[in-house]
Amino acid sequence: MSISIPLSVRVPQEDFEWLTGLDVPGTSTPSDKLRAIIQRYRRQLDGSDSYELTLGWLRELVQPFARGVAGFEHRREQRSEIVATMLEWVPQLMALLASEQIDADASPERARKIEDQLLQRSTALISALLRLGVAPDVPAYDSVAIDRQLPKLAALVDAVRVARQAA
Repeated sequence: MSISIPLSVRVPQEDFEWLTGLDVPGTSTPSDKLRAIIQRYRRQLDGSDSYELTLGWLRELVQPFARGVAGFEHRREQRSEIVATMLEWVPQLMALLASEQIDADASPERARKIEDQLLQRSTALISALLRLGVAPDVPAYDSVAIDRQLPKLAALVDAVRVARQAA
């Protein structure tokens, strides 16, 4: 067990007011909040080399948004698969970006591996969103949101196909 060391700091009034108004679960005093903030930041830095820890931290970071969405959807009795898909895949992409390194002296194989992982996750995200366009009734807040974007994507896919055939 670690020993607690007293720490005294001076902060500007506006920072103190911000800290006391901050909602940090499991805390009540400014000291509790500061300890929680330090612990969270340390976990964030310590986990930056681990995809799994970084993913956990990022999901924790977007949890207030996800809770708000859940409450909104519950009250409205409506669900958005678009939002759910983004909540699933965007943190995975960000965790990969935050936890991996391609340094100047990295091997070409390492760079290709990370590039492939990013492309796989991006493709999974795009595929999941496009699959929503197949359903006759898209579960979304705006039922025609996918329909508005499909022509742009179709035009881009056609342009890529033409460019690849010409190459």
